[in-house]
Amino acid sequence: MKEEDIPKVVEMLMAGGKMLAVHCGNCLSPLFEYQGKVVCPVCGGKTKALKAEARPPSLDKVRETLLAKINSLTEQLAKETDHAKTLELLDRIKSALEVLERLKEG
Repeated sequence: MKEEDIPKVVEMLMAGGKMLAVHCGNCLSPLFEYQGKVVCPVCGGKTKALKAEARPPSLDKVRETLLAKINSLTEQLAKETDHAKTLELLDRIKSALEVLERLKEG
């Protein structure tokens, strides 16, 4: 998955989509179950039904991954001197924190 696709994935998580343990055959983005359908948040690809082996990751794994990403972004932020890149990093951290908060509510 490309770095620029992450906001689309985060948006799908924030909209209530459930990330699955399978990836899109077109763009390699993780697939989501959303409103009873399996969709790709990046290229919009849809599949008709879940495969039997496709199960969403545990919430603990999602939290762990988000925390690792926040830590990585924080390290980058500490070293960044470019104002525009600093704002971009802050926006990504904010998005990840919002997803973490939504996971706590759910």
